Amino acid sequence: YIMGFNKEALPLYVEQNSNKLIRDVILGSDTAKEFTLQTGVKTQTALNLVSTNIVFQDGSTCGFNAEGESVLSQRTITANPIKVNMTWCDKDLMNTALQHDVRVAAGQKTLPFEAEFVGDVIANVNNAYDRMLWMGDTDSEDDVLKWTDGIVKHLTAEDGITVVAQKLTHTEGNYKEAVDNVIKAIPSAVIKNATVYMGWDFYRGYIMDLQAANLYHNAGDGLTAGETFYQGSTIRIKAVSGLDGTGIIVAGDKRNFFHGVDMLGDQEKFDLWYSKDNREFRLAVEFNLGSQVAYPNKVVISQNANESGNENA
Repeated sequence: YIMGFNKEALPLYVEQNSNKLIRDVILGSDTAKEFTLQTGVKTQTALNLVSTNIVFQDGSTCGFNAEGESVLSQRTITANPIKVNMTWCDKDLMNTALQHDVRVAAGQKTLPFEAEFVGDVIANVNNAYDRMLWMGDTDSEDDVLKWTDGIVKHLTAEDGITVVAQKLTHTEGNYKEAVDNVIKAIPSAVIKNATVYMGWDFYRGYIMDLQAANLYHNAGDGLTAGETFYQGSTIRIKAVSGLDGTGIIVAGDKRNFFHGVDMLGDQEKFDLWYSKDNREFRLAVEFNLGSQVAYPNKVVISQNANESGNENA
């Protein structure tokens, strides 16, 4: 029994909120809320970047001598199309404890517990979405990760981070030491706006390390909130589900990380309907998803030494 659950309104539930629901899917993950949103990405979209080298000259002499340059470059967001298709037969619930919620009269086809069901679909898609943004790898055979390349792959690629001092490894279980080393490696130009990302599991170990070091002033509400600040600074320490189980830490200005979708056309859909032809409920979720890092050398990554193959870290 669900208090306040009005089944009479259910046939209109998804139709009235389909646009909101797809936005909840696209923008609902922890990471999607953090990254810079790039819309209009149907297949590939270039991030146009500029880096300027300023040269100061002797101003006590006449003449005009041009020096310095602005270097234009691009990095591409590839947003691959992804879909979820599912079907349910409400008659499967007959002769179960939920049979009283099955409406089979003509014109009254509703999916039992539709609101709760839709919420659970969104939550599960968001979790997968978060994983893809961070750990996606089109060379993977994983059913979730294989659809797009994520931030970690961009950072570890040949055209990713090329500054050796910003590609770190850490020993499993040394949470505070690992975060300290990441903080030390963040480029000075980025540090005032930096956020340090890690999985919830790693974040929990980090908070426990702070408590063990008697740094209670910095760990009071951080465990359940999933966010705290590095002691004595405004640097955010942020837990995201997409890095759970990886042991990976990524630090940088969140504006440097891009999340590419379409959202300007009809590429994204969230539809739940009763098919009279097939006599079943059907769900279709469709969206584009891609990610990119504008300036990889303004980012720090630290991986578990065993996972990265460096046993001496």
